[in-house]
Amino acid sequence: MNSWLTWPVRMIGFLLWYAKEFLLANLQVTADILRPSARMRTDPAIVAVPAASRTASEYTLISSLVTLTPGTLTITYSRDHAVLYVHGMFAASRDGLAEEIQEMEDRLLRAMRREPGDLSRPLARPTVRPAADAAAGAGDRADDRTGGASAGTAESEGTENDAGRPAGGDA
Repeated sequence: MNSWLTWPVRMIGFLLWYAKEFLLANLQVTADILRPSARMRTDPAIVAVPAASRTASEYTLISSLVTLTPGTLTITYSRDHAVLYVHGMFAASRDGLAEEIQEMEDRLLRAMRREPGDLSRPLARPTVRPAADAAAGAGDRADDRTGGASAGTAESEGTENDAGRPAGGDA
């Protein structure tokens, strides 16, 4: 019975759930700040969270809600790989933090979409390689976002950078 008729009720339910989670996160962060530093319970981590979002507005909403929740911050997301990169202040385990973010996303998508449909995620986290390695593996394929020159290709690997200093140095 997940139709457009139940959509307002699902949105209100999500907002109430999020308000509860927001309040609990505020209490946890406040309690940690007020503790002496020797007893702080922070366990920060950055995790790649497989996402079920499909549109830019869904990615924007989940990213905003994660960032608004005290103790978490969305660093970036990759629509190509369907992954959110999230920093968590209280990550007892990386999988636990990823599951919490996925629960928030599932609840958001069930509430936001008129017909929630499939909420499946990629099974494996992507392997992220430095731009030079990725370009070397791409061969002669041009990158549309940079007008044909990919990071790490011969066109961008000159012996000097724009300031006239040798490329790759600290100077």
